[in-house]
Amino acid sequence: MRVLCMGETLLRYSTHKGHRFSELDFQVHIGGSETNIAVSLAQYGFDTTLLTKLPNHALGDAIISYLKKYDVDTTQILRNDMRIGSYFLENGSGNRTSQVIYDRKYSAMTSFCLDDIDMEDLFKDIDIFVVSGITVALNETVRQAVLKMLEYCRGNNKCVVYDSNYRAKMWTIEEAGQAFKQILPYVTILSAGHLDAQNFLGLTSSKETFEKQLADYYQQIKKMYPNIQYITCTKRDILSTSVNDLTGYLYDNCLHISQTYHIDDIVDRVGGGDAYLSGVLYGLLNQKDINYSLEFGCCASVLKHTIHGDANTFHIAEIESFMEAGTSRINR
Repeated sequence: MRVLCMGETLLRYSTHKGHRFSELDFQVHIGGSETNIAVSLAQYGFDTTLLTKLPNHALGDAIISYLKKYDVDTTQILRNDMRIGSYFLENGSGNRTSQVIYDRKYSAMTSFCLDDIDMEDLFKDIDIFVVSGITVALNETVRQAVLKMLEYCRGNNKCVVYDSNYRAKMWTIEEAGQAFKQILPYVTILSAGHLDAQNFLGLTSSKETFEKQLADYYQQIKKMYPNIQYITCTKRDILSTSVNDLTGYLYDNCLHISQTYHIDDIVDRVGGGDAYLSGVLYGLLNQKDINYSLEFGCCASVLKHTIHGDANTFHIAEIESFMEAGTSRINR
């Protein structure tokens, strides 16, 4: 099964724990939502290709080497003389929240347009197309290109995975909602939460609990867009910046709820959602039991929180071992 992920590959500059932006002391990691998903799915045995744009210099070369290290196909990566998109993360701790500064204007990927690709050649032998709201938010030209690609996928029976991934610093709720409504008719597997249903689609629910409201929202979405087969999200209860509880939700025709996982002493939260979605996709696309897919996604996300970097690099056997044993024993 072949997967095409499209999105901007970024450099993340992160402060060390307990440090502020003003100290200008950063760790550098390679990331980006679809890039993280491509890396994870490649670890799970999928033939995974990344479509992005990078500058034609040594930093672009370094990113390509990183992707090749994790078996991601880089043959569709485009090069130009623009810059690498990046963002800066001030890592929070305890009661202090993390802060993000984006530095993405005029990056290589912002110049992406339909003239950059041959649609038939790009999607030849591709089964699944993965894209997120972060990519759609880059600019109107990229947005229109993505819509044309989604239209092609629907006409050629390709599975489309869309992660709403709203970032308030990139565009407004109104802009995101308009794009969301344009994209949903093409989507097979959707990652979106209750706020997306409320803010982008204007949905309401009179149900009394979070789980019942979420099931109600998802039922309404599937009625509006019957092409959507699965909808998923997580709920993160933030006890502190360093300690979270994570629960996963996956809807087909009813709401499936995972165990709640207590994540203590978080090493790096970035990419946790991408790890979750990648794990769920591994299960669903391999026709695993829906509850297995849900728990696998949650466990992949939990393990991602224990390592530095944006991408989850754990393999199937490691995640399944954690699913079975949790933290109750040591693998010797």
